[in-house]
Amino acid sequence: MKKVSCICGVLLLLALQALPMWSAPTESQVIAGRVVDETGGALAGANVFIRDLKTGLEFSTVANGEGAFEVAVRPGKYRVTATRAEFAHQTQIVEVPSPEAQNLLATLTPAPLAQQVVVSGSREEELIENSVAKVDVVSSTMIKDSGYERVSDLLSEEPGVVVRSGSSGNRSETQIQGIDSRQSLVLIDGYPIVGARGIKRGILNMDRQSAGRLERIEVVKGASSALYGSEAIGGVINLITREAKRKFDGNVTTSASSFSGVDLRGDVGIRHQGWHGFFDVERHKRNPYRLIPDSFDTTAAGFHRYDYFGKMGYDFSERLKVGLMANAFDNDELGRFFGEFGPQTTATKDSAQNYGLNLDLGLTPVTQWTFRGYYGKYDESSRIAVLAMPGHIDTNANLNQRLYRLETNISHVWGSRQLVQGGLEWNQDNYRGYNRVVGDNAGQQISMVDTWFNDRIEIHPRVSLTLGARWNDHSLYGDNFVPRAGALVRVTDNLRLRGSWGRGFRAPDLGQLYFRFLNPTNFYQVIGNPSLVPETSTTNQVGFDYRLDRIRFSGAYFRNDIKNLIQADLIGRPSTPQALRGLLNAFNIDSAFNPGLHRLFYLYRNVDNVYTTGVESKVEMNLTRGLIVSSSYTYLDARDKETKAFLSQRHRHHGNFRVWWSTSRWGGLRTNFRGTYFSKWPIAGRSGSFIGDAYQVWDWYIAKPVAVGSEFYFALDNLFDSTDSNLQTADPSFFRADPGRTFRVGMRWNFGRD
Repeated sequence: MKKVSCICGVLLLLALQALPMWSAPTESQVIAGRVVDETGGALAGANVFIRDLKTGLEFSTVANGEGAFEVAVRPGKYRVTATRAEFAHQTQIVEVPSPEAQNLLATLTPAPLAQQVVVSGSREEELIENSVAKVDVVSSTMIKDSGYERVSDLLSEEPGVVVRSGSSGNRSETQIQGIDSRQSLVLIDGYPIVGARGIKRGILNMDRQSAGRLERIEVVKGASSALYGSEAIGGVINLITREAKRKFDGNVTTSASSFSGVDLRGDVGIRHQGWHGFFDVERHKRNPYRLIPDSFDTTAAGFHRYDYFGKMGYDFSERLKVGLMANAFDNDELGRFFGEFGPQTTATKDSAQNYGLNLDLGLTPVTQWTFRGYYGKYDESSRIAVLAMPGHIDTNANLNQRLYRLETNISHVWGSRQLVQGGLEWNQDNYRGYNRVVGDNAGQQISMVDTWFNDRIEIHPRVSLTLGARWNDHSLYGDNFVPRAGALVRVTDNLRLRGSWGRGFRAPDLGQLYFRFLNPTNFYQVIGNPSLVPETSTTNQVGFDYRLDRIRFSGAYFRNDIKNLIQADLIGRPSTPQALRGLLNAFNIDSAFNPGLHRLFYLYRNVDNVYTTGVESKVEMNLTRGLIVSSSYTYLDARDKETKAFLSQRHRHHGNFRVWWSTSRWGGLRTNFRGTYFSKWPIAGRSGSFIGDAYQVWDWYIAKPVAVGSEFYFALDNLFDSTDSNLQTADPSFFRADPGRTFRVGMRWNFGRD
């Protein structure tokens, strides 16, 4: 704590000492203007990026409710780029001082898939083409014109990202460049999401995250611990929610789908003077399904879920802004299984709530101070109904997680070539769970204090260098230091080269350390291990991005090395008391866990040093204003360093193909055809003793306005009915829970006023 406090004090002192350099420059001027659409209507919330052409330094601002913006700058020559979701960007070159610089007008035109995208991979909004980190984006158009309701479905079509549903069909885990869900951080508007991470196979269930409220999804690839903290050793998934685009926005969506699915959603957005807000309420329901028709088991449990989201902010001035965020869901599931004690029904109820407060204060025109507070909770309870449950096993169980977070950071434009960021964070994670056998509900707690900094230096108008680091003080594992470095070279206005290197640190989560679980019906048991040591990672990436008229090419090479990878390792299946005692003694397991006989025994262990390496490539072609074709491919080599065996649950080859078409004829028809390919994959074990077949999934979507402010849409997913080939054998089974061909039909209504 003393070390962290001292480092934080030094960073803040340096930043504050730099303030006079820009606090009141006598030669300062302004760049000001408005961002509007083709009708002249204000585009509130548009992002405006201003690049100094002499030094290369770029900073940004956001247009207010009237579409207006104003930024203080030094005299010079600047490139001003205005952009907003669903619109093509516009760029202008201006001299300062000049009358034109104070009366800019950026008129944006609609674009089906806007080329210029804003990302926050550096914790500051920037254009994707200027990001040192490898960032992929699911845009608002892609979200809307997929027909999907879940984030997991959207991520499944992204290059280098694989989403796998477990055998229950109701819990999706996400790999990024071959790195598992447990090693990736998931955020909503920059706040962490709780969900009993580490308990349910270590994943945060992306099936629980609704897609309808989102403006975009950002996937930051590679070790990002220096910027985002412990869990981000494999990458970051940031869910960015929508903002009101007019004084009043209202949307209602209703749809029906396979398995008696019903999805209802309503949201409103407001902008009035300094107030702005967005509120969303949803209900989702689906009946259970089974892939083996004569089986008692349900492949995916039936569920109904309610989602709630709201955020409200007030801008006292351009320099002082406050905001509140609340996000919650309440989910009920009912599934059937044939287990150890015969047929059973399991009713599971889980819910989550997340609350955030942020305060942004402009100390000077080039110095921004931010404070954030966060509280998150996750609760899960389940009840088993079975005819012959032994008396020593409770039919009820529960999990509870609480997460507290406080953070403060400062960003400062230092001189004419540097953007310096630094901050201090405090986290506390609490977990408790009532085990059906042991009944342990005492709970456990860990806390962390982090100090971080990031410095983006324009060493040349065409060359950016980024240096950063984080110092983590963990309540169990002490001090840890993770650095990062990156470079961006703008070879020409169309060609950019980027490279980055970073270290990652991830402490074992509470589930891996202390979780004790015996499944009373499915013949397995899992126990946490307090002797675990942290995982560490190193990421290297190099890539390029090239634009030529209507064509964009990008490619990247990556390598991720992970030491002390933690996994639930099968250590045996004891059938006698003597064999059980031998396992307990061999692995120093507390006998109070009371593990059972004749069932698989899993123990969390540091068992592997692994690596994932490969290449990603993507091409996107705007053949006409209304016709876009894109394709991507990822090659992955993921191996255990000692045995050289290919890691399970990974695909060596992964690619997708998309065609998007829209026309002003027929009332504004939009349609797309999307396909994703997965090569063969080892299913279990380092030896890959079970190999899953290669497969493809193709989806089709069409939407057509039927009246002013309303449209009809139809989606056909898994068009060619791809399912696990093992379902066709004499003794059917499956390793992937895809339900085959499904459909969705719905209506959207939009209303509001400027």
